[in-house]
Amino acid sequence: MNQGEILKGIPDKRQDKDTTSLKFKRDLIEFFGEDWKDKTCLEIGTNRGYTTRILSFLFKKVISCENDWDLLKFAEDVNKDRDNIEFLQMDVYQSNWNFENIDVVFIDCVHEYLNVMHDIQKSLQLVKPNEELILVFDDYGLPKPPHREKDVKDAVDEYVEVHPTFDLIKYVGEEKGSDCRPGKLLKAEEGVICKYINVPLQAFWRIVDNIVHPVQETEHLGFEKSEGLRIPDEYLDKQEFMVMRTAHGIGDWGIISAIPRLLKRKYPNCKVYVPSKKLLKKLFGQEHNNVHVIFDNNPAVDEFVDEIDGDVFHDHYRIYDKDNTDIPLLKQMLKFWQFTEEEMSDSQPEMYWTDEEKKLGDDIIHKAADDSEFGCLLMSDRFGTQYGKHHQETYDKDVQNFTNILTEYQLPYFYYTSKPISETPFHWVNKSLDMKHIDLRIQLYIKSKAKINLSNQCGTNQVVVRYSKCFESQRQFPLAHNFVEGEVYL
Repeated sequence: MNQGEILKGIPDKRQDKDTTSLKFKRDLIEFFGEDWKDKTCLEIGTNRGYTTRILSFLFKKVISCENDWDLLKFAEDVNKDRDNIEFLQMDVYQSNWNFENIDVVFIDCVHEYLNVMHDIQKSLQLVKPNEELILVFDDYGLPKPPHREKDVKDAVDEYVEVHPTFDLIKYVGEEKGSDCRPGKLLKAEEGVICKYINVPLQAFWRIVDNIVHPVQETEHLGFEKSEGLRIPDEYLDKQEFMVMRTAHGIGDWGIISAIPRLLKRKYPNCKVYVPSKKLLKKLFGQEHNNVHVIFDNNPAVDEFVDEIDGDVFHDHYRIYDKDNTDIPLLKQMLKFWQFTEEEMSDSQPEMYWTDEEKKLGDDIIHKAADDSEFGCLLMSDRFGTQYGKHHQETYDKDVQNFTNILTEYQLPYFYYTSKPISETPFHWVNKSLDMKHIDLRIQLYIKSKAKINLSNQCGTNQVVVRYSKCFESQRQFPLAHNFVEGEVYL
């Protein structure tokens, strides 16, 4: 249906001051076009339903909320030939917004600042993690009445300024200075379209003299490569370096495990320190042994230290490329440390085991696998989950990926599963040994000797990618800094 047919019988704002202008409606038609016909739009403020009618041609379904009963009935009559509109008599400021699967919110209700802020906040709460929402605002450029200090424009502009993932992407409707609203000239464009992406903000920390200082919340930790920020030359000149992470899992530390060796190679006379359990407890309130699991017996580590003076350039100090997410965290960190691409080669995770640990691991392999080829299977408690909860689509994908690899590589398997393997879909594999009660460093040694390692997305397998072919059933898209070169992502 063309614009003329959609707009047939619809008044301009000059004829009805409480609706949007015809240009506003045409701009909506052009912006959404045919691409949103399978989406749902929530309209906050129906009024007489003229704009609601336009929305009904652009979306699969429109849910329109209006508290005034007379206006609601008028809107129903205007749209009596449309069968994809759900009208709700609802005070949006006194009711819960129990809406699901909303793709677009059209905000055109009470135009005072606090009300608009309420509408924005409620709208953003409808968005699932890592998904996006389009928000359309009417009367963005409407002049404020004498008694009103802030209005629609102030609320939208504030959100755009403060929230990194809330962006104004298009102006719609009549331009600044238009007389489309009888008796008033627009102080800015009639309306705007914004986009919000629900990416959790992260706190950027600075660690100085053994104290963590929150600096700001940001969408991306680190610095975009075009900013040109790098570690101070004065710090490098001292050649006393601390390798630090602000995350605490085995994989978190494992993926930066090559840094000490690479620092020693670039600065042969430098000292390389890693934090002790005591220092990590002081900084983050968490006491764990993972830093020792990864760095014990590492010849490039000079000392585990209980305190460190001055600035610590930890994993938040990194250089990211917004156009390429497949850059390992270690390389992002070393770019900040002024390493060249050549100097960052051979940067996969690495481990150093003592002779006693190797002998113990070899004895276990001999007894359990009779020195034949074997695989290692890791099924963590994140198997088939998204954001900590069971997710059927992810579960089905993980099961299929595991089944494909286990069928291709029919080996005896050392395994670690979050629940008894007999209660998993993989009870049929040739089981060599349950590793749950084996020391973690010995587990990693055994995994390093395996023909293949198979896991759902978790950090432990990444530690041995240098030594074994590692398959990982991917949960997070994109992997971002969790990407590790050499791992086969399923």
